[in-house]
Amino acid sequence: MTYPYLKHNWKPSFLYMVRSRLSGRSFLYEFYFKGKKTLDVGCGEGEFLKHDRDLITGFDPNTRVIERLKSEGFAVQTATGTKMPFNDSAFEMAHCHNVIEHLDVATAYAMLKETARVLKPGGSLVLSSEVVTRKFWETFGHIKPYPPAAVIKLLRPDSREEFEGVGDFEPVGLFYIGDLYHNKLWYFISFALGYFTPLFRREYFLVLRKK
Repeated sequence: MTYPYLKHNWKPSFLYMVRSRLSGRSFLYEFYFKGKKTLDVGCGEGEFLKHDRDLITGFDPNTRVIERLKSEGFAVQTATGTKMPFNDSAFEMAHCHNVIEHLDVATAYAMLKETARVLKPGGSLVLSSEVVTRKFWETFGHIKPYPPAAVIKLLRPDSREEFEGVGDFEPVGLFYIGDLYHNKLWYFISFALGYFTPLFRREYFLVLRKK
């Protein structure tokens, strides 16, 4: 499937993803982040931080979680996405997984602006969020869905929103994966259908490169 609003589509192949899963590795980390200085935006319980304690830095507003992660030796800080405590152009990559749907519009916008600020030119944000299904609204903390097309429109100089466009970013990749099933066979089938077709889509991954 192609996306006409992308100049490129920087994404892992389906075969690469399957091989990574079968070998117990994260296709997302291996393809985009391995060996790069990375910021984990809204690090939560620290699942992504475990891939590389030296190169991945995280932050989260949950003080309890951050204090635990600090005690375990991770490089983390208590902060919000609206004011990140990092220097300009400090990171090569940024990872933001299932965070944006928990934010209101103004906060989500500020997070994108701040992420652009702390990335080096040529660095990228890999933004992932749930596709809107019935399950989306079964999570108490979900405030608003942000489909990829809505985020991409915000990158235009004339965003046609109440905000100025986030002109520092350009979209360079987008793909989806399918729904999760306890049965491994159905999981594989749904994963493939979500990647190649609009069926069973559960989550998108949007790659934004800083100009």
